[in-house]
Amino acid sequence: MELRDRLSYEWNKSNNVLMRIIMINVALYLTFALFILIAKFTNMAAIMEYTYKVFYLPPSFEEFIYRPWTLLSYGFMHSLKGFNGILHILFNMLVLYWFGQIVVSEIGSNRFLGLYIWGILAGGVAFLLIFSFVPFFAAQKTMGLVGASAGVYAIVIAAGTLMPNVKMNLFIIGEVSLKWIAIAYVVLSFVMLAGGDNAGGDIAHLAGAGIGYLFVVQYKKGNDWSKPVMSFITFFQNIFKRKPKMKAYRGGQSSQKTDDANSQKQARAKKTTEEQNTIDAILDKISDSGYESLTQKEKQILFQASKK
Repeated sequence: MELRDRLSYEWNKSNNVLMRIIMINVALYLTFALFILIAKFTNMAAIMEYTYKVFYLPPSFEEFIYRPWTLLSYGFMHSLKGFNGILHILFNMLVLYWFGQIVVSEIGSNRFLGLYIWGILAGGVAFLLIFSFVPFFAAQKTMGLVGASAGVYAIVIAAGTLMPNVKMNLFIIGEVSLKWIAIAYVVLSFVMLAGGDNAGGDIAHLAGAGIGYLFVVQYKKGNDWSKPVMSFITFFQNIFKRKPKMKAYRGGQSSQKTDDANSQKQARAKKTTEEQNTIDAILDKISDSGYESLTQKEKQILFQASKK
């Protein structure tokens, strides 16, 4: 299966928010990296760098009020500065994938998305408040905040709070309970905050961690904090969703046309149901035996369905 087809299949799978978030982060990183690389050989380098920085969360409210979208956009961007930038996105996406699977299995894709967004927002708000109103941090020079780390921290701490005693096998160290991994993340951020090399990022990490813990505590009490996020997303989806065109008929049309139209609708509905049943059976087969167990015909059916 070609890479494009595989990516299309992964994107269109149902309840696949985790992989979509990872794909968006990687796609944006590669896109801006390519554009800036090309711009260095043209006269557009300054323009491209400015365009990229427009997505950073600025360190003061005076700048933020002119770029309010950055409270969310920064969480889907990563630094492009050399090898450190590569490590930044690589480590974030790996940790998001490992711990994200645990969280999705416990609370579902929609709540996972809500948690990730809340982590990004909490990290951004904490960064803005600290660098705007705390003199020690306000005196520091920083270009702004960028990276998915606040959202990733929310997911890691949520995993440790949801399933504290579940063990994860870490390279060299061996099996470690999720609660200890979560605690280590928080302690590490406090230690790094004291060092001051990346104060803005560490503040965002801790805010994301805090929201991850609170989200799960409230979830266990029956309060779903993902609902406002999902309602907001659904609102915008409905705005851009195509509305079916209404067909008007002149008076005097025979009832035969109405009957024919109804018959066609019933036939289409039956065909759609049969196709959906086939796709569901294929997805169940993947869940039980993996993608490679599919026949060529089943793979083709799945691919055609992903393009609709």
